Amino acid sequence: MSDLPNLLAGPSRALIAAAVPRGMRRAGSQREWLRTLKEDAEVLELRADGYTNLLRVAHLIGWSADWATMCSRPTIARIVAVTGLSLATVKRWVRWLRHRGWLGTVEQGSTCRYRKGTQAGLLDDGLGNRAAVWVLAVPRRSRADRLHALKDHALSTADQQERISDPPSVSLPERHRSDPTRTRKASRHRFRDHSRISPTWSLHATARTKRDKIALCERLRRELPLLRRVTAWYLRWLLAPFLDEGWTAADVLHALDVRADDSRWTYTWRSSAEIRHVPGWMRHRLAAWLDERGRPVASRSRRRAAVDARRIAEQEARRQEWARMRATVAWLEAPCPAEHCLAGVRAVGLENMGRANASAAGPNEEFRRVRAEMERCRRERAAAELFKVAASRARRAS
Repeated sequence: MSDLPNLLAGPSRALIAAAVPRGMRRAGSQREWLRTLKEDAEVLELRADGYTNLLRVAHLIGWSADWATMCSRPTIARIVAVTGLSLATVKRWVRWLRHRGWLGTVEQGSTCRYRKGTQAGLLDDGLGNRAAVWVLAVPRRSRADRLHALKDHALSTADQQERISDPPSVSLPERHRSDPTRTRKASRHRFRDHSRISPTWSLHATARTKRDKIALCERLRRELPLLRRVTAWYLRWLLAPFLDEGWTAADVLHALDVRADDSRWTYTWRSSAEIRHVPGWMRHRLAAWLDERGRPVASRSRRRAAVDARRIAEQEARRQEWARMRATVAWLEAPCPAEHCLAGVRAVGLENMGRANASAAGPNEEFRRVRAEMERCRRERAAAELFKVAASRARRAS
């Protein structure tokens, strides 16, 4: 925490990192911080009026944050003026966010204050009026863990006493009531059940139902960190024409990197952090996969399936042609034909074998003649081998 901030420059990265509370991390965006705060179990237990006041203060602090550093410095007076809440209520909820780690204090506020009971004698610290600087922080655990913790917490506290909506304050006495006058009943259909969405959707599976499409979009967000800036429901709406045509998650990832004519996109930015509008970037790249009527063309998986089907059809046609030729010459399959047998067949010639009757039930005359010629060649080859062995032995004996 800086005691003497630099008035000409903002807080350093090291100072911001040191201000993040333990067990928390700096939020990636304003939307992430607000969404995580709304989904927290302790926030959902607040009473309706307390929940509304907290969100008023949190929205103003969150949307006032800098996009690069996630540091926010709205004054207490501005929060009071915009939200319409009292000064004590605003200070109470700001203190509630700081105590629970949602806000990390990068720089303490500085101002000129009056002593009690007199308007003379200002307490000036030499820095003038300086607004406090807070860094937006979120828990380190994943979103799925927070949802499971929310369910477990809701089941364990179903029969317990409901907590009061006001955070602890020094100015207000502690309340001890077992039967609050107003309770905030949680609606069963208010929050979506994210645990029913499968996080392990296959990259090569086609989604048909709405739930499958949401699971496919969740897998896209898991594979490409850039898409985590938008929700899975927004991705489903954005990719609706492509998912209706049977595109898979692998097809979408391929289309974001390669055009329809197999030419790759060139990158003009150094990192994905320079992309300011992710939906616009996706529309621009997916537009290369649309035809003249604005409909998606065949995806990569469809093209590969068509090529595989064509190759299998050609192989089957060749297989049938070879079967017809074997049936024409009454060919018998041999496990391993010898070279001399093939030489005998070439010596006799295959042109006379083509005139054989295909409807014959057994071997014909041509087949028997070829077999006899092959047998003669085999015997001649065996006799030549025996002659060579005898000549070699005679040379050794002499």
